[in-house]
Amino acid sequence: MQKFTVSYPVPPPYSVASSLPAYDEAEKAKVAAMAAAAAETSQRIQEEECPPRVDLNDADQLRVGNNGIFMLAFFLAFVFNWLGFCLFFSITNTIAGRYGAICGFGLSLIKCILIVRFSDYFTGYFNGQYWLWWIFLVLGLLFFRGSVNYLQVRNMSESMAAAHRTRYFFFL
Repeated sequence: MQKFTVSYPVPPPYSVASSLPAYDEAEKAKVAAMAAAAAETSQRIQEEECPPRVDLNDADQLRVGNNGIFMLAFFLAFVFNWLGFCLFFSITNTIAGRYGAICGFGLSLIKCILIVRFSDYFTGYFNGQYWLWWIFLVLGLLFFRGSVNYLQVRNMSESMAAAHRTRYFFFL
C-alpha cells in the first residue's frame, strides 16, 4: 500500500496576521479604491467620446441651419401639405429645416380647416360638431410650435457661439 502525502500550505506567522487592518478599515479602503477607479473610468470615457472643443466653426452651424432653409421648408410644407412635410422632414438634417417643415404643415392644417369651414361645398359634413374644429385648430398650433422652437434654438446657438468666442483675461 502506498501512502499519499498531501502538503497543506503553512499559515502565516502571527506578526503578519496581527498587522492586518480591521474589517471597517479594509471596507473603507475598498470603497475608496472603487470610487477612484470609477471616476478615472468615467473621465476616460468622457474624453474618448466627447473630446474638448477647440472653437466653433461653420460645420457646427450646419446642424442648426439658417433662415433660408427654414423658409424653404416652411414654403414647401405649406404648399404641398402632407407630401411636402414628409419629404422635407426626412430629407433635411438641420434643425431649421425640420422646424420649418413642422411650421409649414401646421399652417397648411389651419388653411385646410378654414377652407372646409367656410366653403359652400362642405355645408352638411360637420354641422354641430364643434369639438372636431377644436381638435383641428389645436393641431394647427404646430405652426406656432415650430416657429417658436426654431427661434429659441437659433438664439441659444448664437448666444453660445458668442460666449465661446469671448476671451477672459484674468492676468490684466
